[in-house]
Amino acid sequence: MPQIGLLTGPAFVAFVFLAEVVFFAQTPARTVWDGVYTNAEAARGQTAFARSCGGCHRDDASGGDDSEPALRGPSFLHRWDESSAAALYDFIASNMPRNKPGSMTLPDCLDIVAYLLKLNDMPAGREELPADVEQLNRIRFTEKR
Repeated sequence: MPQIGLLTGPAFVAFVFLAEVVFFAQTPARTVWDGVYTNAEAARGQTAFARSCGGCHRDDASGGDDSEPALRGPSFLHRWDESSAAALYDFIASNMPRNKPGSMTLPDCLDIVAYLLKLNDMPAGREELPADVEQLNRIRFTEKR
């Protein structure tokens, strides 16, 4: 006689999948204003930025002479407003540096995102940005708090 309430095989797998969907659907989206990176991560990002980005965007991220955009201030904030942190990360990982796109390590790209958040006065927190793109996609980039 089968036991009531005990899930096995495909039913168990379906239950776990649905539980994850419900959990993630209920997980509130965070924004870049919620302390989503650490100061240590931003410090690593500053080093990676100086090595890979500063030559074009300048070391202070104010933008370059060949129409490279500023990566701090109102135009940067407006450009990424309502995107996800994953979109910024993906853009950097896929397109930068311009002379050798996609050549930076993925951890460096994530650290650079943290550094850009710090440059734009978004607060640091106790946890680093998640390396998992799905989790990173749940962090909304908003221009204002």
